[in-house]
Amino acid sequence: MLCSVIIPLYNKAAFIESTLLSVLNQTYQNFEIIVVDDGSKDDGAARVSAIDDSRIRLISQKNAGVSAARNAGIAHAKGEIVYFLDGDDYYHASYLQTVISMASRYPEMTYFATAYRRVSGTGDETKVWSVGDVNDCLLVNDFFDHWRRYGAFLFTGSVAIRRSSLIELQPCFPVGESMGEDHDLWFKLAERYSLVYCPAPLVAYRIDVAGSLCASNQVSGLWPSYARLEQRALGKQLPNRIRTSALRLVTESRVSMARTSLIAGRRKDALAQLLDAWRGVGLKRWWLTLGMSVVCSANMVSRWEKWRRTC
Repeated sequence: MLCSVIIPLYNKAAFIESTLLSVLNQTYQNFEIIVVDDGSKDDGAARVSAIDDSRIRLISQKNAGVSAARNAGIAHAKGEIVYFLDGDDYYHASYLQTVISMASRYPEMTYFATAYRRVSGTGDETKVWSVGDVNDCLLVNDFFDHWRRYGAFLFTGSVAIRRSSLIELQPCFPVGESMGEDHDLWFKLAERYSLVYCPAPLVAYRIDVAGSLCASNQVSGLWPSYARLEQRALGKQLPNRIRTSALRLVTESRVSMARTSLIAGRRKDALAQLLDAWRGVGLKRWWLTLGMSVVCSANMVSRWEKWRRTC
């Protein structure tokens, strides 16, 4: 079963070689790597070209954003299973084999994912980490409820999808968006299929790389992907079994945006976001956030959020 690993590349020269090496060192070797250079200004593309392996293809385009780069990669992919790996992240050696095993075990399923680990931008990509039982997996029938309960249990680099389904959804990633653009695809898949998930952390996600989208973007409102999900749910375009959980996920996202606004000192924005999240009036978190917006300083809310994440 051929795997297509799509790597959008933009000014990640310092990491791209180790990223590629993590793919080349996989225990499963039937793959192609499609690197889409999105108008990089550094020598990342040259470093890719210098690696002598016929399985690596380099595609160059004018800068159009990560969504356009991934869509271009999908268009050039030949594999049955398509993977997405950013130019500064990397795989555990058993990642591809684990996904292939899940795809073989569940031939009727469309998309697969594993857990991941967060590492610093200066993390040692050569270090081997413990992953647990890679043969353990579960079916996630309600993605939205699972995401709401457990948080971001997957990310772009830990997801793999059958190419036939991706072709039907092209353009898979909304061009021009760089925050939550991957969620848009996960949501559309979740509306149609169940997810096969392995809880072993088989992908490393760098969280504090200078110039990365997560490091450079400040969230000030609901991501478009969530707004579109809400519209589809309200328009009854979602199956009834997941419609309520999808709306609740959007509501809790609005509450999270309100807390982000409070931390940034934008109290009026926070109150407006809570008003938009009126469906959450039955939730303790909604009322707690309302109380914070009335009596708490930005510093107090920030400290609360940091404490909550460590609990």
